[in-house]
Amino acid sequence: MPMLFSRFAAALVCLLFSSLAVLAQNPDLSQASLEELMNIQVYSASKYLQSSEAAPSLVTVVTADQIQKYGYRTLADILRSVGGFYVTNDRHDSSLGMRGFGPLDDSNARVLVLLDGHRLNDPIHNGTNIGTDFLLDVDLIERVEIIRGPSSSLYGTNAFLGVLNIITKRGAQLQGLELSSEAGSFNTYKGRISFGQQFQPFELLLSGSYYTSRGQNLFFPEFNSPVTHNGIAVNADDDTSRSFFGELAFNKFILRAGYLYREKGDPTAANFTVFNDSGNRGFDLNRTLDLQYQNTFHGDWDAMFRVYHDSSRVDNFYWWRETDATPPLLSYDNSRGAWWGGEMKVTHTFLLNHRITGGMEWRDNVREDQLNYDIAPNVLCNDDRRSSWLTAVYGQDEFSITPKLLLNLGARFDYYSTVGSTTNPRLALIYRPQEKTTVKILYGTAFRAPTAYELHYRSWTLKGNPALRPETIRSTEVVVERTLTSQLRFAASGYLNGMHNLIGEAIDPVDELIVFRNNENVLSRGLQLEANARWPRGWEGRASYNLQRTTDRATGQVLTNSPLHLAKLGVIVPVVGNKLFASLDSWYMSRRRTLSGASLGGFAVFNANLLSRNLGRHAEVSAGLYNLFDKNYADPAAEEHLEGALQQDGRNFRVKHTFHF
Repeated sequence: MPMLFSRFAAALVCLLFSSLAVLAQNPDLSQASLEELMNIQVYSASKYLQSSEAAPSLVTVVTADQIQKYGYRTLADILRSVGGFYVTNDRHDSSLGMRGFGPLDDSNARVLVLLDGHRLNDPIHNGTNIGTDFLLDVDLIERVEIIRGPSSSLYGTNAFLGVLNIITKRGAQLQGLELSSEAGSFNTYKGRISFGQQFQPFELLLSGSYYTSRGQNLFFPEFNSPVTHNGIAVNADDDTSRSFFGELAFNKFILRAGYLYREKGDPTAANFTVFNDSGNRGFDLNRTLDLQYQNTFHGDWDAMFRVYHDSSRVDNFYWWRETDATPPLLSYDNSRGAWWGGEMKVTHTFLLNHRITGGMEWRDNVREDQLNYDIAPNVLCNDDRRSSWLTAVYGQDEFSITPKLLLNLGARFDYYSTVGSTTNPRLALIYRPQEKTTVKILYGTAFRAPTAYELHYRSWTLKGNPALRPETIRSTEVVVERTLTSQLRFAASGYLNGMHNLIGEAIDPVDELIVFRNNENVLSRGLQLEANARWPRGWEGRASYNLQRTTDRATGQVLTNSPLHLAKLGVIVPVVGNKLFASLDSWYMSRRRTLSGASLGGFAVFNANLLSRNLGRHAEVSAGLYNLFDKNYADPAAEEHLEGALQQDGRNFRVKHTFHF
C-alpha cells in the first residue's frame, strides 16, 4: 500500500508540472480572464449584489468549479484553503480559526454561517458545524462568499470575525438526475442522489447523501500502558451521517428544507472519560425550514421577506470513573433547541448616489433545554428548560460622494431578553484613485451574545452565570486591491482588532467549581497578502500569506492555537483541454501553543487531485491524495490532560464517480 501511494503521488506531481509546459504552448483566449472572474457580484457584504471592489470588506469567493477541481470534501476543506483561516480538528468536531484567533472548542460561535442568507448558528451553543456534520453536501454548493471583519451592523450576533454565506445550486443547474459515489481511506464511503429540474413556473431541487467512515486507530502517548491498550484507541473514530436538502422555487418564492443526522465516536477520552471505550460518542440532529420572498418594485425598490423554523438536538454519552478503582459510570448530556423567526429588508436607490438598506429581524428561541445526568445509578446533575427572544433593526447607506469615492455607513440595534441591548456601527471609505486600484479604510464593531449554555451552565449547583455580558470587538482595517494585469490580481490588508469581555471558563473561588465569566481581553493585529491568477485555457493559481499576532492584553502572552505565520498555495492545471484537470493545494501553519503550555511545531500539508470531465456523455471521475507526503502533525487539544496534542490524518485518498442523466 505505501508503494502504491508513492507511485500515485509521484505520477500526480509529474503530471501537474509537465502540464504547465503544454499549457504555455497552447493558449486559449476564449476562457474568462481574472478581471472578469473577480467582478463576480457578491451579496453578503451589504445584503445586496455588488462588485467585490465596492464591498466594505476583503472578500473571497470560492466557486463550485474550484471545489470540484481541488477535490474539497467538506466545508472545513474549503476554508482551509482561504487566506487567514485555519481549522482545528479534535477528532469529533472541526473548529474554525481566523487571523490568529482560534479558541478551542468554541463551537464556531464567532463566525456567522449562512445558508442562502439564512442563519445556521443555533441559540444554545451559538455555533454551527463545518465538517462531515455540515447541513449541506458540498456538491450542492454554487459558491461560498467569505466576508472578513465584524459585520454585526447587518447581521447581529456571531458576525464577530466574519460571515460565511453558502449559496446553493438551483434545480435548473442539474437539469436531471445526478448520482455520485465515493470510496476512500479508513473504510470511508459516501453516496449521493440528486434531482433538479425546471418546470415552469416551478424549479425543484431534491438531494440526499449518506456518509460512513470507520476512522483510523489513533495513538495517545498519555495512555501508553498495558492497562489502557498501550495508548491505541481501536475502532473509536467512526463517523456516520445522512443528510437531505430540498428547494422549491415558484415565481418570487423559494422554500428550502434541510436535515442532517450524524453519529460520531469520540476516541480522545475527553473530559476524563474511559479511554478506548466505543461507547463514548455523540449524536447531532439539525433541521431547517426557510421560506423567502424577494422582488423588485417600481424599478429600484428591492424587498425581501423571510420566515423560518429551525431545530437542533445534541446527545453525548461518556463512560467515566471517579477514580481508577471505581467502576465506570455512564454520563448523558443532552441539549435541544427550537427557534423560529423572520426578517424584512428593503433596498432603494434615491438621488442617484444613495443606496439605502433598512430592515428588521426577530427571533423566538422557544426551546433552550439542557440536561445532564449519570445513568446507573441515576443522578440528575442539570435539568434546565428555558426560552428567550430578540429583536433588531438596522440601516445602511452606500453614498457615492464622487465617481471615485464611496462611503458606506451602517448600524444595527439588537435587544435580547437575556442581556439587554447593544448597538454596532460600521464605516467604510472606498477610494479608487485609478481604474484598477481600490483602497478601503474600514472600521466597525461587533458582538457575540452569551449562549444559553454559558448563561445557564450549572456545575453540580443551581448557580448559572446570569451576570455575563456580550463579547465585543472593535476593528480597524486598511485594504489595498490592485489588478496588475488581466491575469493577475493582488490584495493587501492590515488590521487591528481589540476584543473585550471574551467569555471563558473560570473556577469559582467559593466552591471551586467551573463557571463562565467575561474574563479575557485580546489584541489581534496582522498583515494579509493575497494574489490570484487566471491564465488562458483555465489555468488558475492563488497564494496568500498571513503574519498575525494575537495576545492577551493582561499578560501579553500569545493565545493558544494562534499561529504567527499562515500560508496557502493552490494551482489548477488543465491537462487535456476541458476534460482533464490536475490541482495541487497546500497550506503551512507555524508553531502553536497548547493549553498545557507546550508548543506544537509548524508543518506544511499538500493535497493533490485529478478530475476527469466528460467521460462519455454523462460521467466524471476524480481521484485525490490528501496529506500527499504523509506529514505527521497534530492539533492542540481542548483538554489539558491530553498532553496538548491530537494526532491528525496521515496520507489518505478518495476516488469519486459522478453520473449525470
